[in-house]
Amino acid sequence: MTYNTIDWNAVWKELYDENAACQGSRECASTWASREKAHAFLAQSRENPERIRHVIDSFPIEAGSTVLDIGAGPGTLAVPLACRVARVTAVEPAAGMADVMAGYAEEEGVSNLEIVRKRWEDIDPSVDLRGRYDIVVASYSLGMPDIRTAVEAMCEASSRWVYLFWFAGTTAWERTMADLWPVLHGKEFRFGPKADVLFNVLYSMGIYPNMETIRREHLRRFPDLEAAVAEFRDQCQITSPAQEEILREYLSATLSKNGDGFLHAGMMTRVKFWWEVDGCR
Repeated sequence: MTYNTIDWNAVWKELYDENAACQGSRECASTWASREKAHAFLAQSRENPERIRHVIDSFPIEAGSTVLDIGAGPGTLAVPLACRVARVTAVEPAAGMADVMAGYAEEEGVSNLEIVRKRWEDIDPSVDLRGRYDIVVASYSLGMPDIRTAVEAMCEASSRWVYLFWFAGTTAWERTMADLWPVLHGKEFRFGPKADVLFNVLYSMGIYPNMETIRREHLRRFPDLEAAVAEFRDQCQITSPAQEEILREYLSATLSKNGDGFLHAGMMTRVKFWWEVDGCR
């Protein structure tokens, strides 16, 4: 098979499905149904306001701009964006994330943020969206099996720019799962699709995006070992005391002390893709 005959959307879907099957076919939204987890995610994101500011400053926005944030999580970008533009629509299917985002917006005095509690794949543009948006962004929220169709819908929803952020290589949390999966479940951990496949999907669609690669340390702080075990128990699909003990021993050996607590750290590579939609219609 030559490069030109590869169906990159099928490659993405195959890797997505293998990863989903490996993790019990859980949808991403179900992982973030808990408000407690969503609050912790937001708190972690807000520990580095400079990173958030850097991302937002890279968007060509002005006071009258409109933004569509797909998979907006707890409002990490959507809420500060709403403080700087005319209107933001945030698509977020996870109940915990959407609830926390609404609370974050209220805390910041934001009234121009509309939250649509649906998966992107289930959006009806004529009902759920308000025409086209100057900027459409999906920041680390591309857990979609048919990425080509999802991107086509993003292009249709944008009047000018689309921005996608995704991972290259192994993430810090995937490294933990890759180490533990054979011991816990008797099989190798299956990784989902990465930025290389995404680029080839875009290229096959006639989209030749700008790209920026960022390598940065990922830090996750825990007040104690039990908090770390609780965090990774769900990710690692722990179902028995014996499995939990394996996880506890692994974390005891790999986490770094951080004052009275613990730190889970690892270098990660992220990729930003962006393009003007005139080139993909």
